[in-house]
Amino acid sequence: MSTRLHENGTVLITIAASDKLTVFSKDRVKVFKYTTYESHPSQWVLLQDIVAETEYLSSAFTVETELRIEAGGAEVFYAAGTAPVITERRGQRGQGAPGTLNATGTLTAALIESGIVTSTTAAAVVATLDTGAVMDAALQMEIGESFDWSVINTGPDTFTVTAAATGHTVVGVGAVATVTSAIFRTRKTAADTFITYRIG
Repeated sequence: MSTRLHENGTVLITIAASDKLTVFSKDRVKVFKYTTYESHPSQWVLLQDIVAETEYLSSAFTVETELRIEAGGAEVFYAAGTAPVITERRGQRGQGAPGTLNATGTLTAALIESGIVTSTTAAAVVATLDTGAVMDAALQMEIGESFDWSVINTGPDTFTVTAAATGHTVVGVGAVATVTSAIFRTRKTAADTFITYRIG
């Protein structure tokens, strides 16, 4: 899965020997290589000045190399490896193991960030979203950013997504009936403040 760098941001990464780097952005991106010299101080040297809307793929690095990526006015996606791919340009996304909530309790930021939450229990589940402050501490999101996640309820009773006490509200029906699924979108609206929408 690609890593995202926000617009006008900078990141330092280390590329292993034999790995390659791929970078894409809708704006200009600069990649610098940390270079050491015998006769004068080490310094950052421009490795690649990438034109907007161009996917750059480096050659394999012969030794472990420290790089600095500087974003322009648009977010940057980058990946490293023996055959790195910018998945966002191919309609792909990473998917780890789904989260599971089989008893009434907290529907944590980690669970919903997995993208899929499953429930198989025979009893009804009331799933309370984390507070806005806990969400903000757990997720690296800017105001106005959002992500989608789903609930798959295969149990014989209802799974209900409900709001936390502070800083996190739910818009739409939170109940996911037995043997159905639902799609939610969680959006950061301000510091320590989130809204989760039922969108499908």
